[in-house]
Amino acid sequence: MNPLIIILLGLALTACSPVKTTVSNLYKLDAYSTKKFSPSYTHQSLLITMPEATAGYQFSTMLYVKKPFELASFANNAWVDQPAHMLLPLLAQSLQSSNYFYAISSSINSEHTDYRLDTQLIELQQNFLKKPSQIDLVVKVVLTHVSDSRAVASRVFSEHANCPTDTPYGGVVAANLATKRLTARISEFVVTEVKKDFNHSEDKKEQ
Repeated sequence: MNPLIIILLGLALTACSPVKTTVSNLYKLDAYSTKKFSPSYTHQSLLITMPEATAGYQFSTMLYVKKPFELASFANNAWVDQPAHMLLPLLAQSLQSSNYFYAISSSINSEHTDYRLDTQLIELQQNFLKKPSQIDLVVKVVLTHVSDSRAVASRVFSEHANCPTDTPYGGVVAANLATKRLTARISEFVVTEVKKDFNHSEDKKEQ
């Protein structure tokens, strides 16, 4: 075959190939609360299931908003994993640090536990509609008593943290500040609701 034809065919194939954007910066969420909410551990145990994510937040792309109702993603920046997945160890470590539960599990194959915490990531985005830009983090939690599948309490938590710079990395710094605040609030909520539920159950036994 004529060498010129081979070169032209190669150029044509290259032009038809999809262009892949290389992600040059990968970031993680790893900030969590270490606050204690109990003077000593109790006999209660907790299972934390893998957080789910609403539509649009199920990928490792870093999202931002510059127009109302429109989500966009940074081209060369991404999370190392889905943000919802990265929340799991942060919640587990924060609740372990709460000093209330004698056992915290995140495995669905774990043995019987007293309570289960289900979570859903509703929003995680850098909001450029605000000046300076801010991170919007919204998570829903549902606490369930396992033995009778009884819903104990649920709540939607919202955290907003200002970004030190209007850049993707500024968003990462703010996002980690938001997860630290969020895990503190969720831990306090879970411990408080379990205490109330346990005390209520004990009162019913005495009646």
